[in-house]
Amino acid sequence: SCGMSVKLPALAVLALAACASAVNPNLKWVSVWSLEAGPLAQTTGWTNMLFTSPAPDEIRAYYTATGKPSLLNVFWTLFDGVTIRPDVQQRWAALLSGTLRPLISEGAAFGVFLGDEICWQCISYENLTYAVDLVRADLPRGQAIIYYNEAFPIFTNDVCGSMQGPTVNYTKVPDGLDWISVDYYPDEGTIEGARAIFEKLLYPKMAAHQGALFVPPTYGTIANTTDQLCCNNVTRDGPNPPCHGNCTAAMLQWARASYDWARTDPRIVGLTPWHWDTFPVPQNFYVGLSSMAPLLELWKSIGKEIIDGTQRDV
Repeated sequence: SCGMSVKLPALAVLALAACASAVNPNLKWVSVWSLEAGPLAQTTGWTNMLFTSPAPDEIRAYYTATGKPSLLNVFWTLFDGVTIRPDVQQRWAALLSGTLRPLISEGAAFGVFLGDEICWQCISYENLTYAVDLVRADLPRGQAIIYYNEAFPIFTNDVCGSMQGPTVNYTKVPDGLDWISVDYYPDEGTIEGARAIFEKLLYPKMAAHQGALFVPPTYGTIANTTDQLCCNNVTRDGPNPPCHGNCTAAMLQWARASYDWARTDPRIVGLTPWHWDTFPVPQNFYVGLSSMAPLLELWKSIGKEIIDGTQRDV
């Protein structure tokens, strides 16, 4: 984070003061992947939407518990495997009239989440754009938010499926989108590398009306993969700070650095870390934020500041 206790040159002190008082007026949204897994009592006061749930009952339960509307996950309505559904227009019309419009009219929803890493799954850019345009035609800009998450190799290498996969030809973020996010973790790169991807590769493909969200890591893992997955020192960006087998320590560093970046970058509208729930079988990445008490307390502080609009140093 911005704060330090050692003596610093005058210019550094001024820089820290600016960082500590930084407020990004566009930074308003905070959630966690799979937050709907609950319990809802743990999510109140520091998150202000769900976005990964396709279940209207979960959207309504979150709204009842928090008073905050959510985005409905509509991926499975639009896509089947790696292609658009052949009956997508009928499926979308049915979901819109039977589920989404009632949720919006109740105040429980304010738009849709189209899905995760859509082009990285080798769904074509043309099918992505078709889906965006289909949804946008019924949900005009200003009346609802349309959001999806993409994987970083789409922007660094323009390939899908693997770093040697087919070319995507991702020319720009589809005009109909309001928000796009990219996930990036310490097994892949550094927080500085994440920011470089956004500034050099993502933002030039975005229109002025579009906002970005960042998906930082909030996970733990099995002991013998901690240094590899939580603080890898051989990434495409160079080394992460060492964590000596302490994944929570690494996640705390990423949380503070992600927040410091987000509150100084006006293109960032939200933070949606991955992930909330802990998987029942130990495996790589299996521990979620809900089981990492010190990290959860930090994210609660970050979330409250984002929602309150205070954005102080943490």
